[in-house]
Parts: sequence; C-alpha cells; structure tokens
Amino acid sequence: MSKPDQPFRAPASVVPSGMPPVPFTQGSLFGEADAIGYGSGQVYDEMVTGQGRLRPHWQTFMSTLGPLDSDQMAERWEEARRLLHQNGVTYNIYGDPNGMERPWPLDMMPLLLPAHEWKAIESGLIQRASLLNAILTDIYGPQTLTRYGRLPPSVIHADPGFRRAVHGIRVPNDVHLHFYAVDLARAPDGRWWVLSDRTQAPSGSGYALENRAVIAKVLPDSFRHCQVERLTGFFDTFKETLLSLAPRANGTGGARSLPRVVLLTPGPYNETYFEHVYLARYLGLTLVEGADLTVRDRTVFLKTLSGLEQVDVILRRLDADFADPLELRADSSLGVAGLIEAVRAGNVVMANALGSGLMESMAMKSSLPTLCRHLLGEELRLPGVASWWCGNDAERAYVIDHLDGLVVKPAFPSLSFEPIFGAQLSAAERSALIERIKRRPWYFVAQEQMALSTAPVWQDGRLQPRPLVLRVFLCATPSGGYAVMPGGLTRVSSESGRLVVSMQSGGGSKDTWILAPRRADVSSAQPRPALATEPTASGARPSANDLPSRVADGLYWLGRYAERAEGALRLLRATQSRLIDSNMPGATLQVRPLLDLLCSLGMIPADMAQVTESGANRGLREALHAAVNDPDHPNSLRAQVLRLHRTAYSVRDRLSMDMWRVVSAIDRQTQPPKGRMDPASLLLRLDDVMITLAAFSGLEQESMTRGAGWRFLDIGRRIERSLHMIALMRGVHVADLDRLDEPMQAATLAVLLELGESVMTYRARHLTSVQRSSVLDLLLGEEANPRALAFQLAALDRHMRALPSQGVGTGTDPTGGALAIVAAARNGLERTEAMASGDALRALLDTLAMSLPDVSNFLAHAYFSHAFARSA
Repeated sequence: MSKPDQPFRAPASVVPSGMPPVPFTQGSLFGEADAIGYGSGQVYDEMVTGQGRLRPHWQTFMSTLGPLDSDQMAERWEEARRLLHQNGVTYNIYGDPNGMERPWPLDMMPLLLPAHEWKAIESGLIQRASLLNAILTDIYGPQTLTRYGRLPPSVIHADPGFRRAVHGIRVPNDVHLHFYAVDLARAPDGRWWVLSDRTQAPSGSGYALENRAVIAKVLPDSFRHCQVERLTGFFDTFKETLLSLAPRANGTGGARSLPRVVLLTPGPYNETYFEHVYLARYLGLTLVEGADLTVRDRTVFLKTLSGLEQVDVILRRLDADFADPLELRADSSLGVAGLIEAVRAGNVVMANALGSGLMESMAMKSSLPTLCRHLLGEELRLPGVASWWCGNDAERAYVIDHLDGLVVKPAFPSLSFEPIFGAQLSAAERSALIERIKRRPWYFVAQEQMALSTAPVWQDGRLQPRPLVLRVFLCATPSGGYAVMPGGLTRVSSESGRLVVSMQSGGGSKDTWILAPRRADVSSAQPRPALATEPTASGARPSANDLPSRVADGLYWLGRYAERAEGALRLLRATQSRLIDSNMPGATLQVRPLLDLLCSLGMIPADMAQVTESGANRGLREALHAAVNDPDHPNSLRAQVLRLHRTAYSVRDRLSMDMWRVVSAIDRQTQPPKGRMDPASLLLRLDDVMITLAAFSGLEQESMTRGAGWRFLDIGRRIERSLHMIALMRGVHVADLDRLDEPMQAATLAVLLELGESVMTYRARHLTSVQRSSVLDLLLGEEANPRALAFQLAALDRHMRALPSQGVGTGTDPTGGALAIVAAARNGLERTEAMASGDALRALLDTLAMSLPDVSNFLAHAYFSHAFARSA
C-alpha cells in the first residue's frame, strides 16, 4: 500500500482558531496488514482517499484531535467506557457466557458526512418512506397493486409477516409507518445503497442518542468546531406526531381527556430493553409491558393504582406477531388480548401500525423501482442492492446460475439464518444450497455482493479500518410528511475483512456526525411539547396515583429485596468479624447466637451451628463463603442481590440515574471472586457492599418524590425489616433467654443490638450491662428507632392511609384488611408491657410472623387486580 510523499498538514482555513496544524500521514494511522484495498479502488474509505489524503470534511476533525498519542486516546476511550457503564448502557445477548447484559460497544471515532451528501441521502429516504407507506396502504386496503399485476400476490401471501387480521382496518391519515429505519452501505464508487428496511419496530435510535451524549462529552472541542447537527429537533417532532395521533381531543375535558401515550416493550429480557427505557424517559412516555394493559369494551386501558386509565396511542416495540394472542400468535404472553379489536374500533392507535413489518421483506425489493414510478410518479432516488427473489421462476434460475457472485439471505424476517456467500461455498455446500432453494424457493433471496466502505476505529493503540453499515431513522410529521434524523447509528464489523456487520456477533457502533455547511445551520433544540404526564396551560395535572400496577409491584419488591440483602449482609458481616478477630469483647460467646441465626434463616447448614472456640472449622468457612458468594444458594447474599438487580432492571425507567448506578455497583461488588478469598478480604468486601447499600437507601429517602412509587418501595422495605426483626428474635429464642446463663444472655442481646444497629443508642441510654427488657423495648417498642418494629408498623400505617382510598375492585377501602393487621400488631406491642412475660412475647412474635405476610396479599388484591375501570 502506497503512502503519501509528504505529510498532510491541514490548511489554515480549516484549523480552529488557537489550534496549531497537526501533521498527518496515512502510515501513522493504518497498518499494512489491516488495509482492505486502500488506494486500490476495491472499497470506499470514509476518511482517506485512494491516494492516502484526508477527505476535506475530515480535516477539521482530525486537527482538533491533536497528535494521535496512544496514551491520550486510551484515556479518552476509558472515559467513554466509564460513561457508558455509569449510564448502564447494555445490549442483551441471550446465552452469552459472560452474562446476558453486554456493555454497549462504542468507538470514539465518529462517522462524518458533509452537508451536501446528507441532503441527497435525506431526499432519497423521505421518498422511500413515502413509497413504503403507500404500498402498505394498498396492501392492507384495496390491493390494486396485486389486482392489476404490479406486485406478485405470492410476494405478499408467502410472507408470514402479512397480517390478514388487520386487513381492511383504516389507520389515521393512511399513515402506517410512524417510525422507520433503513440500513445503508456505500459502494466502491461512493454511492449509497439501501441494504434493508426496518418497518416493524425499528431499534437503534435510543443508542444513537446515547452515543451522541457520550461522544459530545469525550470530544467536546471536536464536536463544537465541526458544527455537528443536533438530534433533539427530530425527537421533538416525533413526540408531536405521537400526540397528534390520539383519538381523543386534547385538553377539552380536564386531566382525564389528556392523551395517554405509552411505549409497549416485550420486557427486561429483550435485547434492546435499555433503549426502550431510554426512549420512554426521553420522550416522557409511560413504559408498559403487555400485562400492564387490558382491553374492555374495545378500549385499551392501563392498569394503575387507582384503576384503569384509557390509552390513546401505543408506540410499539413489540413485534406484531406477539401483539394480540386472540387474533395473532395464540401462545404469546407478551401482548394484549383484544388489542386488534380496539384498533379496529378506532379507540387506540398503534405506531407503527400492525402489519407494517411486511415492508421488511427482501422479496419485495426488486419491485420497488416499478412501484415508485406507479405510485409516486418518480424514479427511485436511493437505489437498493440488486435482488432476486427465488419464488419467481426466472429470478431463481438466474440465482442458481450466478450463485458464486451472490449473497443468499432469508426472504422474510421470520426466516432467520446468517447470510450465505456463494463464493465461499465448496462444491458440496453449493449443491446442498441449490437443493434447499429448489425445495422452498420462496424462502430465499439473493443479492449482489457489495464491498462495504470502511471507517476508522481506535483499537490496539491505533486507527484501523472496519466495514460499516449506517442505520438512519425517519419519523412521520404531524403535517403528513417525514423527517430524517440528522445522524444515525453507524455499526462496524468486528474484524477488518468481515462483511457481516452485527452487534450480536461482536460488532461495534459509532456516533454519526452530519456537518452543517455554516454554524447558523446547526439545528437547535425546539420547545418540547406537553405530554400526558405534564400539566396543561389550564393547570390540569394527572393524578399521582396513575402509576402502573406492575411498576408499583416492582418497586414494592425492590424495597423488600434491598432490605433482605441488607439484613443478610449485617448478619454475615457480624459473624465474619468475630470469627477472624477473637479479641473483640465477647466475640467467642457471640459466635454461637450468630450461627444459630444463620441456620434458622437457611444461610448455612444446621450442623454448622457447632463451632470450635477458634472458629477454625473449615466446613464453616466454606459454608460462610457460599452464603456470601454462591448465586445458586437461595438465601445467599449474592442471590438476594441478583433478585434486587433483576427487580430494579424491570422498573429502571422509574429509578434515577444515580440510583441505577448504585444498584449496578452493588451487583459488581457481590460478583463471585475468581479464586478463594481470605477472611480479611471477605470482610472488607462486605464492608464495601454495606456502604453501597446505604447509598441506595439514602437516595431512596432523599431523592425520590413522595409519590405512590416511593410509598410502595418503602412499604416493601418496612414489611421486610419487620419480618427480619421478628425472625432474629425468634431465631435466638429471645422469649426463653432466662434459660441461658448470664454471659450467654448478654452475648445474645449484644448480637441483637448490633444487628438492629442500636448499640450506640443503647449505650447512651443505659450505663449498666445489657438487660433483656431494655433491649426488647428499644428493638420492638421504640417508635423513634428506625430499626425498631414499632417504627416499621407506624410507617406502614401512614403509608397505607396515604394510598388511593377508592378500591379498584370492591368499592370499599382497599387497605382496610392491611390496616387492621398493622393496628393489631401495634396494639400487641403496647400491651406486652416491656416484654416482661416470655409467654406473651413468644405469642406476639408468632402472631406477627403469621399475620404480617398477609399485608402483601391485601395490597395485591387492592391495587393489582382490576375488575373495573376507574369511575369518572
């Protein structure tokens, strides 16, 4: 590969003021072994010409980077990685041995496109979106294209993506595609070609937005001097479009007539769930799963704490096949029964419309130029890669005869297999493929093999070229046209010679910069439209109790798991500290009640309650290690943290960024070590986890709005802390302490004080040795002690009285049963008279252990079962 004779020096006209010109040579960026035809005409490189010179629109960017020092670039890359990690940006990979949540791969070198080139792409994409929408309108309407032979009927009816159930349903303004994405690739001659269309539930826009947020922080000077088009205006337009789709009038009847727009997600296990959460937050929408919605009287409702709230618009991130088990896929548990009937009645609008995924069919690509001339009266401006559908006899014959120069792909999205490169097949593989094509010809499409253009990525301390595919996003506008995001999601291959660009196979991503011709042309953020969750000009504000019931349930269990993890952690830490430091006052005696508690809570085997004075029992050390680190141990600290993390993930859109970062930190700190930890290291790890759990509790108390979500989270915490304190008391047989000698009584009471975090309070109040009545009064009856049982019961009473008073299914006070249980518990504490009687204490603890779990049942019945819509 040839190198330029002289180093490149950016001309003064493109060097930002105050920044020196920076020498550039191709040889300093690309190694010979990594070249993919540079200068040979085989591929188009986005940054460097065939003569090894920087393209004009890259010169300012490279000048702002300064010398490409490997240490400095590595530091910037680490900053980007940390930002992504802190923000919890993940891409879920099923079956990944390193865990399902894979960190989002972002390269810090953006893809740059000049304004004049983008203008041509934008024009072609708007035309293409209009064309695909017109085809969908015909296919799900009069079907004149097939009736008059302009589109083969077999192309439609062989496609599993054709939804007969929605044929004849008229969509508002005949717009089927409200959000659309297209994958583009650049040919060696520099032209952009369409590889595929994404019309079902296009993904990637949220990741593109996050890429922009990170790169703008890591490369602020470059971003500012390159005059990059902003993305906010595009998303503002999309929000306005969603609001305009609502069947009900906006703002004519108070808060209840405001349009409610929700984003329907398959749930936390979907590969792009992070993006669903991100977009719901950014757009101000309610994130819902199928179980959050129900259909009554051909109307879709959201299940909330105060009853059923009508839904007007559903932004769908769920494939249509799973949307309605009554009329589509019967085994789907992700959708909403009766959804299509509600759409048919015009009571809810789907974006994108059900059935729009038909336009992802590769079998239809060869017909698009003809259909464009017929429907729009124009030539197709942005060409697609030459395609041949094997369901057509003539095209199938061509594919078989020219297989060596083609790439075979599935004709329909539901037929999933990796692209097959004909040139890479052996004779036997070629024959086998031809037989498969002949057996089911309508399953296969062949495309001309095209070399992908390359862009630089920073890897191994230098820039290396990688093949790329650019995904661009469009949205319908309220006026009926289409708007194009000025940027997109650039994806790059995992290897220099690999032509398959896929995130699941290890590919990476880039930010995409559209360079404005002049600084004044950079789009600025537009005023954000009011959404259904915001007050209107008249002051109408939706109820704070319009929280989806699933989210309330998730927050409730988040509080329980956080408290459960903390209780296990305190017990393990107290035990470990005494086993490794026998010089602690009373350590030897206090080990016994701690082991009894670990056994009673199922954290160590029952035979581990006996231990030598030195604590050198190897079996005990193994059991304690498992109680801390074993994820398969149902009662281990790691198992509790995994439950905490999964629950937090399911309600992530309701947690602040700081709260999510703390949850992620707890998960990282409790991951099993690769080797065996020594006792001191294990104790230090437990101390670190305790601090992080305390940070979560602090954010919960100091940063969460005192709405229904916070109340349910705190209710969960209070119930779990109550049950844990009762379990501790029963585990050490506190009602029967009189049977023990004085030293063991004192050791047991000291353990209870430490686990109840009340040692300092007790010492400040009582100068004598620990007494059972004083300890029990502090841990059970003291309402001013946030660790005491009385404090938990008083908090539960306040919370449940503040919850919605109108029952969603009974018409009566929904919390009456729960309040009765709490009131009986509080009365029981007051009547026990400082727990002087062991029998009274034992009876009280047994009663509370049986009755308090019923509070959960009452709450579920009151707020999570929806028999009727909320009355007007």
